[in-house]
Amino acid sequence: MTASLTLAGCQGGMILGGGSTSPPDSSANRGGPPPQISGIALPEGYSLDANRTIILGEGDRWIGRLSYSVNSSADSMFDFIRQEMVNHGWTEVAVVRAETSQLTYLSGAGDRVASILITRSTLYGSKVDMTVSPATGSGVASRAPVTRR
Repeated sequence: MTASLTLAGCQGGMILGGGSTSPPDSSANRGGPPPQISGIALPEGYSLDANRTIILGEGDRWIGRLSYSVNSSADSMFDFIRQEMVNHGWTEVAVVRAETSQLTYLSGAGDRVASILITRSTLYGSKVDMTVSPATGSGVASRAPVTRR
């Protein structure tokens, strides 16, 4: 684990997560994205969960998990994400609106997949877990050796 953390740091990426309950840059709590990521839908006023967030890379090439809570209902978040991900160049692949909603998107370049879970908070608001990973057949996944028998 330590080697991967060091390697990511050397490649110019940033990793959040661990001991702090607030992000290193307080702009994330004011509605701006963590400074190393872009190209996704994030609502104003969200609160980053640094203990559950891990980001590798930067800009619109990052991968990892972004976890946050917001004082908007799960239904409002569902509508917001559904509209804004498309506005950021993502293509909707699958959508399930339920007690725990799930939305799946493919990046404009087709090389990354975003899977988003929205859950209702106990009293009010909602929690969002966005996982962005390389798409199968692209990026790192396509360079894996294939063994044929």
